[in-house]
Amino acid sequence: MFSITALVPSQTSLPQKKLDYQSATVRLLHSIVSRLRAPLADLFLSFRKDRIEGMKDVGIVLDCTMIPTNRTGGRLEYGKKFFSGKHHIYCVKAEVGVNPKVGTASTISAIYSGSTHDYVIFKEHYPLFESKLEGSKILADSAYIGARPDLDAIITKPVGTQELASHRVIVERFFGRMKTLFSIFRKPWIFEIDRIADYFNVACCLTNFHILHNPLTANDSQANSRFLDGMISDYLRKQEAKSLTNERYLARLRNKLNPKDSLTPTITSLTAESTSFLNT
Repeated sequence: MFSITALVPSQTSLPQKKLDYQSATVRLLHSIVSRLRAPLADLFLSFRKDRIEGMKDVGIVLDCTMIPTNRTGGRLEYGKKFFSGKHHIYCVKAEVGVNPKVGTASTISAIYSGSTHDYVIFKEHYPLFESKLEGSKILADSAYIGARPDLDAIITKPVGTQELASHRVIVERFFGRMKTLFSIFRKPWIFEIDRIADYFNVACCLTNFHILHNPLTANDSQANSRFLDGMISDYLRKQEAKSLTNERYLARLRNKLNPKDSLTPTITSLTAESTSFLNT
């Protein structure tokens, strides 16, 4: 069975030295990925005619995924754009529409900052693939309600929330498969932000090729949930460590400004020990 993981070097096979992001090798990598984007999209990014039983009118399942980033430098207002209030991490987002039956990506949006709402992304993305729907409808979650008041093609509750979740899981499986194959999207982005679009599009196209040879399974959606939980846990762990460091710094600062106060606990302890010794 074909596996694209054979094409991706494992971390253990990489040299254990710090990567020079301005090196000729990295610049060559950027160039290759950029040139692959268009031909791979022509080969693997298309609207398929596959449909699911009971929902023949649904032609695409839509959702957004996050790519974690480090906190950006510069003004505070600029950094806040990349902070997701829902998941409490710094990230960028992209919207992907997948085939409801096979799960291969059909359309990919531009890259947006983490604070951008899903329906805002949809309003800008929808005109790019509207003509390809050919009258079919879009299956999405409740975040898309009200995105286009004039549009009746969005289905958010086909019969009930359980049925919605069972059909929408296909897009979560796609994200899980892609991030399993390409770990670069599971960790804070290491290159310039404007490079993400090229890498993300190429990864989606190669994931399509992988799915055609290895169909999506429930394990892929579980992997997506694991990756999301891991991103949030990493951020909370960093915030906790940062808070502890700040507390220690403030304690040292107080000790320098008020040395008598810092000696008080020690003197009290020694006095108690001396009294106990004399009493014995």
